[in-house]
Amino acid sequence: MRKISSLLSGLFLILVFTASVTFTYFNSDPISISVGAWQSPSQPISVWIIGAFVLGGLIGLLFGLEIFKNLKLRAENRYLNRQLDKVKKQVLQLRGKSSTDL
Repeated sequence: MRKISSLLSGLFLILVFTASVTFTYFNSDPISISVGAWQSPSQPISVWIIGAFVLGGLIGLLFGLEIFKNLKLRAENRYLNRQLDKVKKQVLQLRGKSSTDL
């Protein structure tokens, strides 16, 4: 079963490599991208498209690793700990007062 799996993986990689080489060959017209006043140097269309896919994949991996979710949970944890400290101080202050003061 492992041999079949590795064979299929190898064939898939060869297919992706062949498709990317063919795509790069047929999309070699240079273009430049301009955003506002910034203008990029001329690169083939295939470079921009492959770069967009790679960048999207990396961003997807970052979100898949839940890095941003962990940061949010840490910030919430700090906030809740500060709230808990405030409530503990209030309880200590109230315990110090006698029942006739209330």
